[in-house]
Amino acid sequence: MDREKMRFGEYIRYQRLRREITLREMSEALGISLSMLSDIEQMRKKPFSTQAIDRFCGYLGLPDEERIRMLDMAAAERGKLPSDLSNIMMNTDIGDMARFALRMSNAGYADAEDWKKFIWQIERKRKQA
Repeated sequence: MDREKMRFGEYIRYQRLRREITLREMSEALGISLSMLSDIEQMRKKPFSTQAIDRFCGYLGLPDEERIRMLDMAAAERGKLPSDLSNIMMNTDIGDMARFALRMSNAGYADAEDWKKFIWQIERKRKQA
């Protein structure tokens, strides 16, 4: 299966099996029951918490990009905003601006090229810091 199209449970299982970690070992490392982990891998239950995602990434030594990817996958399956973004998006001036920009983009006033330019400017600024 294409890693880019994996759902949360499939991704957890993929990462666990490629390292030859048993369900029991992983469930103990995450502090969740073996049956809960199995149900998540089989997509019978919703993804686990942000704290368990952090433990998962720490246990496997996954980079921050993978943590972000997991937060996005978990949020998509829950039908919610990723947990690392929800406070920013709903409780800050930056969130107000981001929601406005997204709505303007949705209305056709900005396209992918506009977003690429904006992201490129941010990346350039970050690298200069």
